[in-house]
Amino acid sequence: MSESETWILPNTPGTRVGVAVLAILAIIGGITTGRLVSGWAIQRLTDAGILEAAVDPMDAIPLSAVPGPPREEAIEFILTEDSSQTMQPQPSPEEERWADLAGNFYTRDFVENFAYDKPGPDGPWVRVSYAPAGQTFSGRLEARGLKPNFAYQIKLRGDYDIDRNSFGVIGGYGRWRGPGKDTNYTDQEFLEAVHKNEWEAYLFFDYFVTDENGDAVREFALDHSLHVLWNATTQRGDDLPEDQLVPVLLDASNPQVYSRPKSDPISHYIWAERERNRYDFPEQLIQLPATVYRAQLVLTEESWHSRALDGGWWATVYTMPVEFAIGPDAVAPPVTSTPVGNQEPLDAVEEPASEAPVEAEEEPATETLPAEGN
Repeated sequence: MSESETWILPNTPGTRVGVAVLAILAIIGGITTGRLVSGWAIQRLTDAGILEAAVDPMDAIPLSAVPGPPREEAIEFILTEDSSQTMQPQPSPEEERWADLAGNFYTRDFVENFAYDKPGPDGPWVRVSYAPAGQTFSGRLEARGLKPNFAYQIKLRGDYDIDRNSFGVIGGYGRWRGPGKDTNYTDQEFLEAVHKNEWEAYLFFDYFVTDENGDAVREFALDHSLHVLWNATTQRGDDLPEDQLVPVLLDASNPQVYSRPKSDPISHYIWAERERNRYDFPEQLIQLPATVYRAQLVLTEESWHSRALDGGWWATVYTMPVEFAIGPDAVAPPVTSTPVGNQEPLDAVEEPASEAPVEAEEEPATETLPAEGN
């Protein structure tokens, strides 16, 4: 990639503030020196009222959002192999979580016999049908035989080699993951990175929770950008508004599945933390720019920031290529298409000369619900 190549990122608050602050810091004394005094400079600019306009709107953005359409209580499988696509398993046992959403650990037999790529009629599967064109990315997901009472993140993940425009937009509305396990990178840090092909761009926009059999159905429609999930029942720090909570009934009574079965079902509440720096105002819904997207739909295990040995580390366990068009008059793209051209820029930022990427602070492992998004 040319060092002068222009990357197009969405015009979100995270992009605007990051570019503006780094520009100010560059004037103060260069990017490297600027980072060392960034905390001091931002505080002084805020005290002086210069950054007040950029900070106040963010404070008004709620910490949480309930994504997508209303959730169905009954599980009914209606998709067939002919009417859907089957997601491909990507097992990674060392990073997988071996406990349900409440922290109830599975038995040794269950762990030894479960595998996302287990063949045969008893093996797990995930089928997806999605609209090839529309106002947003939407569809239906059906899962059978996954981990019981388990939460899975639904994401769009950019494909750097196939469609860099989609890669940039997805990361710009979602998050960036640099080489390794760090995830809390800014747009500017991505733009400064030398080896962008080693980065991951993803947009976590919805989730589903399986029942005691590992089954689930989810009608989805991308309308939010999320950061992570929390179990409000076990991790809450303060009282949370009821309209931000999604109740789930957890039945952990099966002794073949649980090392310590529970006699009665217990209600838990899921709280989705939104990626607040992607929003301009509280009622905003995330809307992808009108263009054709070639990316991947992926499922990632929710690990709940667990510190337990088998608590997991956000393992991505299913993937599927997707190609769809977004816009008021969007037309489904052809089955085989040429590389997508540049869409109209929402915000263009020129990639700077090569510079070693800044190492991001690792996302903290905590069991306490934070007051701010991490």
